[in-house]
Amino acid sequence: MDLLKKYWIFLFIALIGSNCVGFYLLWESVGISDALEHVESETVIRKLKQKDFLYTLFVDAVLILDFSLILFLLFMAGRKIVKLIKK
Repeated sequence: MDLLKKYWIFLFIALIGSNCVGFYLLWESVGISDALEHVESETVIRKLKQKDFLYTLFVDAVLILDFSLILFLLFMAGRKIVKLIKK
C-alpha cells in the first residue's frame, strides 16, 4: 500500500495511457474487420486476422485491468464504510 501511495500519479498516468492505446487499437480493429470483407488473398487475410487477434488481446487485457481496478476501489470504499459504521 505504501508503494501505491507514493507512486499513485505515475500509475494513474500509465492507466490513462493504456486506455488511450486500447481505444486506438479498438478503432483499428474495426478497420481491420471492414478490410477483411473485401480482401481475397489468403496471406493478407491471415495477416489481418493475426493483427486483429493481437489488438483484441490487448483491448481485453486493458478491460480486465479497468474492471479489476473498479472492483478494488469498490472494495476499498466498502472497507472504509464498514470501519466508519463500527465506530
